[in-house]
Amino acid sequence: MTAVIADNLPAFVIIVPLFAGVVLPVFARRQRLVEGLVVLAEAAGLAGVGFLAYIVFTHRGTDWVYQMGGWPAPWGIELTVNSLAVFFLFAVMAVSLPIALFTMGNLKDEVGSNKRTARFYTLFLLLVGSLAGMALANDLFNTYVLVEVATLSCCGLVSSRGTPRAAEAAFTYLVLATLASSLVVIGIGFIYVTTGHLNMGFASQGLAQAWQDRPHVVWLAISFVLVGFGLKSALFPLHVWLPDAHSSAPSPASAVLSGLAVKGYMICLLKFLYVVFGPALMKEFSVDRILVLAGMAAIICGAVMALPQDDLKRRLAFSTVSQVGYIYLGFGLMDENGLAGALFYLASHAAIKSTLFLSAGAMIASAGKKKISEMAGIGRKMPLTAAAFTAASLGLIGIPMFSGFIGKWYLIAGSLDTGDFLPTVIIIAGSVLCAAYLFPVIRAMWFETPQKAKQESTVQQECKTAVQHAAEHMPAGPGVPREVRVKDPGAAQKLALILLTAVIFVLGVVPGPFIELARSAAAELLMLR
Repeated sequence: MTAVIADNLPAFVIIVPLFAGVVLPVFARRQRLVEGLVVLAEAAGLAGVGFLAYIVFTHRGTDWVYQMGGWPAPWGIELTVNSLAVFFLFAVMAVSLPIALFTMGNLKDEVGSNKRTARFYTLFLLLVGSLAGMALANDLFNTYVLVEVATLSCCGLVSSRGTPRAAEAAFTYLVLATLASSLVVIGIGFIYVTTGHLNMGFASQGLAQAWQDRPHVVWLAISFVLVGFGLKSALFPLHVWLPDAHSSAPSPASAVLSGLAVKGYMICLLKFLYVVFGPALMKEFSVDRILVLAGMAAIICGAVMALPQDDLKRRLAFSTVSQVGYIYLGFGLMDENGLAGALFYLASHAAIKSTLFLSAGAMIASAGKKKISEMAGIGRKMPLTAAAFTAASLGLIGIPMFSGFIGKWYLIAGSLDTGDFLPTVIIIAGSVLCAAYLFPVIRAMWFETPQKAKQESTVQQECKTAVQHAAEHMPAGPGVPREVRVKDPGAAQKLALILLTAVIFVLGVVPGPFIELARSAAAELLMLR
């Protein structure tokens, strides 16, 4: 049995979360069992990825090509285990496991009944399984299918709160995501018409031979794929769906959407550009310059839009628009340091933004306040949650000893390697703007005290006192009121925040193995190895 699992591990990494997600509704009434199955599926996925990483490190330079059903390409479906696949799989499993832990015991408060909770977990596991498939899939058709599974799962997660605002945000996301999917599938159609293949390797060989005869068709294919995945990953100015979707979703959904789902679409785009079209065609059609310019615009514009936001989750959502720009900029540098920095920053941002959304959700749930201006002094009442938010903020800004610094360092190194200093200036300016919209939140949490109420009329003051008394006290027994305290969440939520914060520190202090894996993936994509 163990040998069978080891031989078919690439398929199991995808199938296990998908299968677990499908069977969860059967046990909808047994919430503890559902939560246990979700965590077990996540832990099994992380263990499987660890074994795949061991294989990649011990067989350096050799990809493990797994053929589904034993059918070879181009007729059969291939799963390719290489440095890029393992790197992204690690990011997916290492972040989704703490998010699953965070949902234990308190997800029902955000989404409603046990049945709705089971549906949330089903969508969550379908998203995780599709992201794993995106990392491993080596053909265009199945990549597109997995992208659609992820898209529909994301729409369901956004609407899982059940409020009119969430429904509107989910509908907007669905419409734009459908448009993006149409663009992607048209691009795939152009590639198939030109090459006659859907396997990425065979399609790449066909494009290398045929692009000079059909340059306009190839340019259209690149354009449709770039715009389609740019819309799905919220690349500025195609980001219009993201702020409402991420801010109105439940906090665990916001964490997985911003931390992982957006990154899955970027990994798919990276594979289309570097594996299918190849670095030579990217330079021929100036795709590298487009990516760098779009990334720089996103860094600045996303940060500027985040500054005036008083709603904490909306500020974090606009921050995602800015942070996506760093990754796109690195994709366009076409340098080993720059591409490795983009991949490392992708994994770093996944952990950081998940921590920010989860800790923000915990503070909002405990204090009942969404606005930053109303969160004065909350850090002294929720020290662990606020400390996790602070650590993640420092990582996002790029302070040394945190993971964001390493990613930005390699992005700057890649920019300098290419001889273009403007991306370096933009990266530094983006970090300053990031500090400008995150430091006020940290200051409010730790160093400010709630302002005293202004003088009001006697009637107004009496009404306000009555409302506050009703909101802050609950009956603990017959006639005995019990005060609701603003405090850190439960043990499972604390463990999740600690694990994610530890990931941010480890990537910042001991980045060696992860940077080595990212550099190996970058070298393979650039065809340097």
